[in-house]
Amino acid sequence: MISIKKWKNNPQIYMLTAYVLLVILVFSIVFLYGYIRVENVLMKEAYEMLPTHIQIEHLFMEDQDSDNIIDILRDIPVGNEFVYVNNNDAKSSAFYYNANTEYKKKYVYQGVDAILVPLLNKFLMNSELENVYNIYSQENIGIQIGEEDGTAFLKIDHHIESDLFTGDITLYRVVSMTLLDEFKTILSHCLFFFVILSMMIFINYMLMRKLYYGPLDKMRKHFLGMTKFNMKVFTYDGPMIPKVRNTIDVVNQTVLELQDGVQESKAFLDEMVHEIKNPAHNIKNEIELIEDTIDDEELKKNLHSVVNETENITSLLSSIKVTYDIYYLGGSPPDSWINPVGEIEPIYIEYQSKYPEWTFSFEHCVNPNRLIWIDKGSIELIIRNLLDNAIKYSKEGSSIFIGIREQQDEEYRILIDVVNTNSSIEYHKISKIFDKYYRTNKAKEQTVGAGIGLWLIKNLTDIYDADVSVQSSNETTGFIISFKHIKEMEK
Repeated sequence: MISIKKWKNNPQIYMLTAYVLLVILVFSIVFLYGYIRVENVLMKEAYEMLPTHIQIEHLFMEDQDSDNIIDILRDIPVGNEFVYVNNNDAKSSAFYYNANTEYKKKYVYQGVDAILVPLLNKFLMNSELENVYNIYSQENIGIQIGEEDGTAFLKIDHHIESDLFTGDITLYRVVSMTLLDEFKTILSHCLFFFVILSMMIFINYMLMRKLYYGPLDKMRKHFLGMTKFNMKVFTYDGPMIPKVRNTIDVVNQTVLELQDGVQESKAFLDEMVHEIKNPAHNIKNEIELIEDTIDDEELKKNLHSVVNETENITSLLSSIKVTYDIYYLGGSPPDSWINPVGEIEPIYIEYQSKYPEWTFSFEHCVNPNRLIWIDKGSIELIIRNLLDNAIKYSKEGSSIFIGIREQQDEEYRILIDVVNTNSSIEYHKISKIFDKYYRTNKAKEQTVGAGIGLWLIKNLTDIYDADVSVQSSNETTGFIISFKHIKEMEK
């Protein structure tokens, strides 16, 4: 269904279909023109046989000596005509033709003629010659068309019964030879018309492409190379039709309005993040001071949870701002290369100290001189989000593993693994967990949240052309971040 919609919404498909139909129409008109011309010339050849036909009938109806008849029969045929006489009385037959008649029992065509004559014969054999009117005898004459040995001919049959002769006389006129030059002329005319019309179609297509589809296609490519909200107006100095120029002006005006909205939303987001982070930071400091002044362990534990949630809020706000600046506003990712071990190990130590109820482990098997393409804030955001999720969705006493390793398949990659036990994701829901605001029913029951943490991770990995995937089975869930842009540390 999607492919059908794309076909229906693609104007170039309609244009191509229109041109194909136009070419078929042109070809049909040219073919019909050629066919009618051939039929008209064939009819002319048929009418030119009538005088010879009349002479033959008069010859045998008159009282003539048989020797004179033979001599006359040799003179009557003209052009490519010849006469076949079948004498029933004498039980003999003979061909008669003029000395100037180019008569051969079998015609041989060479070169281009060998290709054109069969095509000409097909035209001729499909022609209608009924009701050829003989103006000399005021009656219709039955003229037939046949083909033998690759040559087409017209023929008129005469059945004669007189005192002098009884039998059949057939007048033949070879038309493959006489019509060949005319057929070549017709083909050249058809080819000329077809070339002229094809050139007109091609010129029209090029004009449409230059004045209509060209500007629209450039505008499409212009906006495809931009992000959703970071769009620049499209300028095109080439020729175009007025409607296309009006369309471009409307699109540019809409872009300018969107840019104003984006700037306002960015200013609002910056202000909101600043206004929320400051109180959150103050709350965190005050609670930490309270923790230091009380001895109640249960209360300390609850206050510690509040501190953690405050840090989560601050981290989430930072994540939203980073993603908005890079992903939405189209800012180019910084040319930042980090050592994964050096950036992740301090986070591991922090979480190991902060959450003693969980068993943390950290292993790495990677060349220490190799760097991955990502900025420090983004890698910290990714790792913290994954570790926070591992803690949220597992029980105390669970194991959380962080690993950094190398992989050499079709290309060299560095992989970061975050695996935790005592939690799992249903197989049919794995493909949805990176969607914005998506949370499984189990997650909703266990913790509160907005459902954008994994969505942020997916966006950040996309920005740096990395991949993120998840595997879950047997009460174990593991996330894998795969980096393919790697370089050696400068010495």
